[in-house]
Amino acid sequence: MSKIPVRVPPEALDFAALIRTGETVGWAEATAEPVFLTRLLDAQAARCAPFRVFFPLTFSDAFSAGHPNVTVTALGGASAGRRFFASTADNVLPANISDLPGLIASGRLAIDIVLLQVTGPDANGRYSAGLGIEHLDAAIPRARLVVAQLNPELPWTEGDTIVEAEALDLLVPTAQPPLELPARPLTPVDCAIAEHVARLIPDRATIELGLGAIPEAVAGALGGKHGLGVHSGAIGDGIAGLIEAGIVENKHKEIDAGVTVGTMLMGTRRLYRFADRNPAIRLRATSYTHDAVVLGNFRRFVAVNGALEVDLTGQVNAETAGGRHIGTVGGQMDFVRAANRSPEGRSIIALQSTNRDRSRSRIVARLVDGVVTTPRAEADLVVTEHGVAELRGCTLAERARAMITIADPVFRAELAKASERLV
Repeated sequence: MSKIPVRVPPEALDFAALIRTGETVGWAEATAEPVFLTRLLDAQAARCAPFRVFFPLTFSDAFSAGHPNVTVTALGGASAGRRFFASTADNVLPANISDLPGLIASGRLAIDIVLLQVTGPDANGRYSAGLGIEHLDAAIPRARLVVAQLNPELPWTEGDTIVEAEALDLLVPTAQPPLELPARPLTPVDCAIAEHVARLIPDRATIELGLGAIPEAVAGALGGKHGLGVHSGAIGDGIAGLIEAGIVENKHKEIDAGVTVGTMLMGTRRLYRFADRNPAIRLRATSYTHDAVVLGNFRRFVAVNGALEVDLTGQVNAETAGGRHIGTVGGQMDFVRAANRSPEGRSIIALQSTNRDRSRSRIVARLVDGVVTTPRAEADLVVTEHGVAELRGCTLAERARAMITIADPVFRAELAKASERLV
């Protein structure tokens, strides 16, 4: 007989009675975070035995920093997660997203209690994790306890997000609007970068777009393209718009033809409504979306990712600024490497040439914090509002000259002088 999850009223859920000393509590990342559960855990943390938490990325403030009995581990301090690493980055786990399933399976990253949110059940008694399952696909079968917020406001999505009832231990019925990630208003700089990137994406390419305003701007600049496919980590509102417009049709993908594949829905209610029971979208675990063997199927794979700074040799820092962790490794290297190995693929790193007040160049002679997210051996194309630097197959001297041309004009002389010492 199949196990039936136990329904627990929200007011009866007691984490102090559930968590054992030294255990790790892990939850779904980003927009999929079960905010009701993490907020409740935060309220009860002081009564719990000492425990750890793990998440790759958080957009919420539901769980507080500073609990003396809680150790917080994450892939980095991106978005709202930076509050946990404001003073020290000792508990940052530097790992590619593709590494997480293996780390979990090996026990190196043991997650004892999983928190997630689901909707359902359907006629077959199954549930859907809705916005994404990412690394929890590996964690759920190995966890001692799986606690799910039963949230009817989630979209129903197919793929690895489908969760059988016997995989869940506790169901906590609580309706709550899911987290949204609206893109910030686009600036003229964002749009200029997006136009440069769009010219580099050929028709019939399979694309990956990272997080943030620039990838959303890129999606908006692809209106003249034909026959695009999507295999990505994040799926945002912009990709939904491309599907609706018939620009993303996925007909030319070597695998998953006709279907947009991603790890997570990261957008607004517009995206969630569009994805609800939409057979044209399939969400898969990171063990699939970021897997090198899977990505190796694409002949024309174009990856678009961001950076905090890029040096004159093509090294990318997407993790730290001023000694603080404000980014994450994420899936950048997984997609960069796949694009570089795709016969007709391109890897694009897109960033503004300066910080917001234009006081500091983000094209630098040497990476300020010394953190290398993507090494120069994987450098291909770097794009700013000032143009495109082609780095692949170039010498260090050639790279420096190309990078200086896409730096802000105010900093070019300084960079040119610094480049003399590099080469």
